[in-house]
Amino acid sequence: MVRALSTSLAIGLALTACAAFPRAALAIDLSRFYGHLHSKRSGDACHPYEPFKCPGDGTCISIQYLCDGAPDCQDGYDEDSRLCTAAKRPPVEETASFLQSLLASHGPNYLEKLFGSKARDALAPLGGVNMVAIALSESQTIEDFGAALHLMRSDLEHLRSVFMAVENGDLGMLKSLGIKDSELGDVKFFLEKLVNTGFLD
Repeated sequence: MVRALSTSLAIGLALTACAAFPRAALAIDLSRFYGHLHSKRSGDACHPYEPFKCPGDGTCISIQYLCDGAPDCQDGYDEDSRLCTAAKRPPVEETASFLQSLLASHGPNYLEKLFGSKARDALAPLGGVNMVAIALSESQTIEDFGAALHLMRSDLEHLRSVFMAVENGDLGMLKSLGIKDSELGDVKFFLEKLVNTGFLD
């Protein structure tokens, strides 16, 4: 029961954060996830034990059936790869806040050290902090992330080397990028969250 609640909370937080930011036209429509919330007004809300309302047919399903490999919604929405990836990742607002704090502490070009030359001017050429945070949340792999943000191959390979260094416990790589000792733990923790959810696969 506790695990189901924590899974529900994690999915809810991730999806709430994603819905708070502007979306690209082809991005997943997370507002559909909240159909059961809107339907409370009309009296046909889902039961708390089956809080996810399928957007197509209105079927209510348990959180445990989200992203379990078997579609339970008529249109398969509960198995959408971007929804499932975002559910495993840190909430978008947490990622955006972390990126923003690095920029505030070190200047608008600091994240060039991670994402390459397109990360200048507070990530503006990549669509801004929120767009990068959304891409980190929804992209199943680093290749998908690179494609979503149109990163140059050299920048993508550099980013891959940073993630591999973190995966292998090589903090020297992070230090060589100019990340201060006082920030190493936070940066490592943030990057490990992505690695642990298949970002390098």
